[in-house]
Amino acid sequence: MSKVMEVLKMSELVIYVHDNCTESMRALDIASLVKTILPGIHLKVVNIDREHIEIPEDLEGPVYVFNGELLKVGNPDPAQLIAFLKLFEERHLN
Repeated sequence: MSKVMEVLKMSELVIYVHDNCTESMRALDIASLVKTILPGIHLKVVNIDREHIEIPEDLEGPVYVFNGELLKVGNPDPAQLIAFLKLFEERHLN
């Protein structure tokens, strides 16, 4: 396995979404874009309503978690998210 694939596989982006939420639908589009540009990244979309996951009430809308750390509540700018993920990849390849 190449070094790039190893770095991407250790990087996990989890996006928590809700049913019937416009912003969550946009989060699905962002997830698709991330997978298209960085196909090796471990990306998981979790539907909070279907999985019955408890999250703090103040975390409404999509929630982005990267490597176990809260990255963003609400949708980030897709270009900024991809730039962040690429920067992480570059820093861990050197």
